[in-house]
Amino acid sequence: MFTPLNNLQLGAEYRAIALPASAEEASGELQPAEVDLLVLESSGGRHIESGQARRAMEQLAARHAQDPIRVATLTPSGRPIAIQNGDKAGVQVSASHTGGLIAAAGRKGSRGVGVDLVDPLSAGPGLDWWAEASGHADKSPAMRSHFWAAREAAYKAAQLDIPFAPAAIHVAMLSDEGFAWRIGTPSGPIAGRGRFFRAGDCLLAVAVEQQTVSAAKSADKAATCS
Repeated sequence: MFTPLNNLQLGAEYRAIALPASAEEASGELQPAEVDLLVLESSGGRHIESGQARRAMEQLAARHAQDPIRVATLTPSGRPIAIQNGDKAGVQVSASHTGGLIAAAGRKGSRGVGVDLVDPLSAGPGLDWWAEASGHADKSPAMRSHFWAAREAAYKAAQLDIPFAPAAIHVAMLSDEGFAWRIGTPSGPIAGRGRFFRAGDCLLAVAVEQQTVSAAKSADKAATCS
């Protein structure tokens, strides 16, 4: 089940990748979200990677605007936002870096997008520290990678400026390459879906926000949520 089917070429910019991840979307009930992606090999340490990730997000955001866009970081959450002429731009961005790779995403509009890179070789039992149900310690590295990456990407897509709490993010694997997610908040649930890709030796999860009844129900049906 947990095998990503889509390989991304490093250094190539992908525009308007569709993220249908549910039967409802496949049947036309919901419109697939479109996301721009860019995965690069890093050329330095963590500080340099952070700068490269910011420039990659700016490159993707620039596709949706005539005036220059820069990416700033909100504090204390560290969430990146695209800024144009001193105001928030009409595009959402996200980035992740690990294992010598940098992934960036951009999405036009106000709904969020999130990405997370995970190196399956480093996905040990430590990634299950937050799980309450039994049996999670027996997951394979591939399963841990998928669930962890999906949660991280969903948290970013939800645009929440609160601490990351993985146990509160419900994920349902819908297929080999797709998942649905839901996060409960004091103001109501935030839900969406996502898609997995292979980037070099890493797994890349891409999540988008789409608060709909069908998306929320899909996430709620995850009897094996972890």
